[in-house]
Parts: sequence; structure tokens; C-alpha cells
Amino acid sequence: MSWFQCTCSTLTMSCVVLSVGVSSSLAGSTDVDKKTSDHPVIAQRVADQPTPSQGPPPATELPPGGASVEDVLLQKGAITMDEWIQIRAEQEYRGADQSRRIDTLEEWKGKTEVLPILRDKVNFGLNALQFLYGHIDAKVPEGRSQDSFSIRRSELLFWGKISETIPRWHILMEFQSINFTNNTPTVGASAPTSATFFRETYIDIRPIQSWAPNLNVFRLGIFRMPFGIFTEQSGGLRDVISSPYLTSVGGGGGPGQNARGTGGAIEFIQERDYFVDVRGKIANRLEYVAGIMNNNNYQANSLVSTTSGLGGANQPKAFYTRVRLFGSDVSFVSFTTIQGTSNNAGTLINGRGKGAFDRYGVDFRYTSKILPGFMVQGEWWQGHDGANATTVGTAANGACQVTTVCGGSGAPGMQRRTYYVLGKYLISQGPLQNFEPTVMWEQFDPNTSMSNDLYTRTIVGLTYYFENFPPKVQSKLQFNYEFRHHQGLGTGPGTPAYDASTDPFANNAFFVQFQVRFM
Repeated sequence: MSWFQCTCSTLTMSCVVLSVGVSSSLAGSTDVDKKTSDHPVIAQRVADQPTPSQGPPPATELPPGGASVEDVLLQKGAITMDEWIQIRAEQEYRGADQSRRIDTLEEWKGKTEVLPILRDKVNFGLNALQFLYGHIDAKVPEGRSQDSFSIRRSELLFWGKISETIPRWHILMEFQSINFTNNTPTVGASAPTSATFFRETYIDIRPIQSWAPNLNVFRLGIFRMPFGIFTEQSGGLRDVISSPYLTSVGGGGGPGQNARGTGGAIEFIQERDYFVDVRGKIANRLEYVAGIMNNNNYQANSLVSTTSGLGGANQPKAFYTRVRLFGSDVSFVSFTTIQGTSNNAGTLINGRGKGAFDRYGVDFRYTSKILPGFMVQGEWWQGHDGANATTVGTAANGACQVTTVCGGSGAPGMQRRTYYVLGKYLISQGPLQNFEPTVMWEQFDPNTSMSNDLYTRTIVGLTYYFENFPPKVQSKLQFNYEFRHHQGLGTGPGTPAYDASTDPFANNAFFVQFQVRFM
């Protein structure tokens, strides 16, 4: 037998004897167990054993389940007892950290499992329920107040999946009032104030399964405009309370204010319409939408004759397309265009004339993965409106600028331009956890060839999230202060008189809104 084999045999016998002795000693002592903690108990017990001053280190008690690498190294003298203790302690801390991570993951999994998902033929949810308080510094008419309370949105959503061929049907209804009532006007007679029930509905059809997602679905119905970010985004997910000037700006005033296309109510892009389009995604990076739209707002359905089938909904159509390129799963840049014609008779669109109609837009969103919680987005739009643009309710018929002949405002055709930039940061830890400061700046130019007519606004906001699992569940409290400015109605002879004190777009405003959303 070699010297090495003898030494190994001797060490093995020593380990057995020492193990029995240590086990008996530990079994008879309770003080050691009381003083040691649950985690480093093995390291502490081994550390209590005496170490000879010379010769190889003594054999130590191995943990249940066999020896680990560090145990073998300690037995062979490759590491010291202090190093062995440090290694085992680090292992135990890592194990505890892993347990905490698993507990957190299980908690998150438990929360997400209770969220509703699109798995049944019929689902319903609360798209947005918003209670709004507002204060505007502008001088208000008789019988009005600068302060107001309202239910901004009260929307119920119904949706489902019939099959892979019809992956989604969708209905959104908004409840504001259930009666038709008259108010007491300052002059003349009043008309009933209508209620809003129907908002949008559409059907997705996927006729060829193997083509998805490159050619994913055909969408038919009434829904949010697939242009930019704000127009397509649900009101329950917006980061500021007010809609941007991109969708609506200005007020009434009739032909006088619209004579140059710089005043009156202007809907640069309506939020909803009738659509037929095709949607898809290529290489998981390039998303596209292309289709035709009615170009007269979704409410035009109420103008259809019950006998002939003709009316406001039989509006000149427009073609639209959007291409969106994703840099990541949450950051993108998009290019959008609308091409067609518009009318000024029998419509529910403010500020459109009769003639050529076009829109060009660029939008982007950057969601940081380096600084979680930070997001910035923006949109830029420019487009042409036809001649004789007028406010809905003012009679108009034709593109001529002679109001005695064609009615309307007599406004010329014009280019309009608008853009905004929005940034926000969600605080995820510390005393301000779940608070989200937001800043938005925007500008709207009703007529690019006219000066002294700009609308500008800066919104400073603070949001607190009680629940935040977008897009399905969100409960939040929002505070917005808006610094508003409107230069006027233009320059030159014949410019209509302008009173900034009565223009809400020229005076600051403050809003508080509480929202609940569950889908």
C-alpha cells in the first residue's frame, strides 16, 4: 500500500471518529443551538471546532446530502476555515435573495392572474370612468361659472373573440345623460341637448391564417383614428387631461371669426370615423395600416336618411396610411398621410372647407430602458383645408368665397400646422413612489400664411397611481395646470375684433381628475 493510500485511509478513519464525537457533543448541548441563527448554522458549528497548530486541517462535519466543492477544498487544506465560512455565508445570502425574488415573482403572478383577458366570446369592462373638476380664468357668459364639475367619461367596453377568423369584435358605449332636455337661453329659443350613447364598434377579420401577422386583419367599423398617438389612444390612458389642439381648438363665433380660417371651431383631425382598413406587421419591426375613411366624423351616421340611405354619411371619402417602425418593443417612429376631398355641406366636421383635403404627420415615442419610468413622445402635423371653411351649424354650400351666394364664411383655402412634445417620469421607489410628473408643450397655427394667430399651451401635471397595470387596470388622480395663450385672429384689414378675456384658449386653466379603469 502506498503512502498516499495510507494517509487517505487514516484521514477517513479520523473523519468517522471525529464526526461521531462532534455529533455526540452537539447532541448534549443546547446553548450552541440557541445562539446560532437559522442560516449560518453549519459555518458556525465548524468554526467552533479546535484547529491544530500543525499538520493538515482536521476533517469537518459534512452537511447532509454529501460534500460540496468548498468542503473538499477545506479538507485538503486548499482553503482556510475563514475562507470556507465566507464562501458558505455568501451562498446562504444568495439563496435568501433568490427566495425573495421568487416571492416577488409569485406576488406579481398572483396579481396578473386575476386580470381579465380576451379568452371568451363575450367580455365587458370599464374603459374609463372620470370625475373632473375644472377652473378657467376666462370671462364666462351669463349663467356660467369659471368652476365646473363633470363626468368627463363614463365608458363601458364590450368585446370578444368568435374564432381565429374573427379574432375580435368591439363595442364602446359612453353614458353622459339619458334624457333630452332644454336649457334656458339668453336669446331666442333653445334646442334639446342630445345624449351620447354610441361611441365605436368594429370587427376584425383574418381570412387567411397563414398570412398573419404580415397581413394580420381587416378592420371594419367605427373606431379611433389610426393616426399618430393621441387620436388612437384611449382617453383612459392619456397622460394629460385635456385633448391636444391637434384634434380640436377654438370656439364658435360664426362667419365673422372664420373669414380667414384663423378662428372658430377647428377639428384638424377628428378622433373617430367610419373605416375599412388592413393591418399587419413585418419582421416584428414594421407595422402598417392602410384603408379608406368616410371623412365626416362618426356622428354623421345620424344624418343618414331612413328612406333613401343618402345623407351626411355619404361624404367624399379619403385614403389613409400609416407606417410605424419599432426601434424596440416600446419605442417607435411613425409616418402618416391622409389624401382626399372634403365638403362643407351636411357635415359634422368643424373648420373644413370644400376642396382638396390632406394631412401629413410624423410621430415618435421613446420609452427608456436605461432610466425605467421615463418616456417622451411627440407629433408634428401639417395639412390643407379647402375654401369656405365654416363652423358646423352655419349654412354653407360650395367653395365660393361670396357668402351671399354660397353661405359659410368665405374663408380661403389654407395650410394648418400643429405639433407637441410630452415627457413624463414615473417614480418607482422612495417617498414619492407612484407619482408621475408630466410636462407637455404644444402649438397650433390655423393659417401658416397669416401672422398673429398662434395657439400655444404648456401643461404641467402630476399624476398619482393607486393601481397601474396598463392597459387593463388603472386608477389614478391627475392634477394639470395649463398656461394658455392665443395671439389673435390674424392681421390686416378686415380682421375680426378679438377679446382675449372671453377666449378660454387665451387664459390659464386648472384641472383635477380622478379615474377608474378596469378591463
